[in-house]
Amino acid sequence: MNKPLERAQKFVVAAVFIGIVLAFISYEIFNKATYSYEPLIMRGWLDSKIPIVSIFVIPYVSFHLLAAVVVPLMSLKIAGYKAFLVNGTAIIVGQLCLDVAYAFFQTQVPRTEVTGNSPFDWILVHVIYGNDQPLNGFPSNHVTWSVVSIIALWRIRTLAPRTSWIMMAWFMLILPATVFLHQHFLVDIYGGVFVAFSAYWAMMFLIEKPELGVNRA
Repeated sequence: MNKPLERAQKFVVAAVFIGIVLAFISYEIFNKATYSYEPLIMRGWLDSKIPIVSIFVIPYVSFHLLAAVVVPLMSLKIAGYKAFLVNGTAIIVGQLCLDVAYAFFQTQVPRTEVTGNSPFDWILVHVIYGNDQPLNGFPSNHVTWSVVSIIALWRIRTLAPRTSWIMMAWFMLILPATVFLHQHFLVDIYGGVFVAFSAYWAMMFLIEKPELGVNRA
């Protein structure tokens, strides 16, 4: 069982959550920005063949609450303070890497006309398209935060197997959702996965390395 947090650790936990909120705000700033050049369109031949599957709005819109709050709290409660720090700082550092890309290499995903009239189509048009500009394409923010969460859940899978596997499967749906909702191109997924793994493992070795010593005889 994890020890109760010390006072200083509680302040750090609060600071990490504030950092996650600021990371999301930074995404929104670049998403609402204007640019002196025309953002790039990184559409591949396969992207034009992918249909809109609006039911994927369900995992897509659940993403921020799960990645920014639920999984970090699970890491803290189940795996402890350092696991939480790795999870939280990986999100923050990952978003900083995305922000650099958005600042110097902004891309866009032109909107596709949605002709359906299901509740999922309505959410896609009015909630997602209505509040999210077609910018910040590469790398994908949704993919980066989701993959960080998948790695964090994978590490606690033996401690909370049922919950971890269910949530990992749910986060896996978010990756195809980004292209099935025409919010991203396929290359954006690869970029998000790369950033997520790089940020998570960098933070893991930086924060947990003192506990990875070689056993001595």
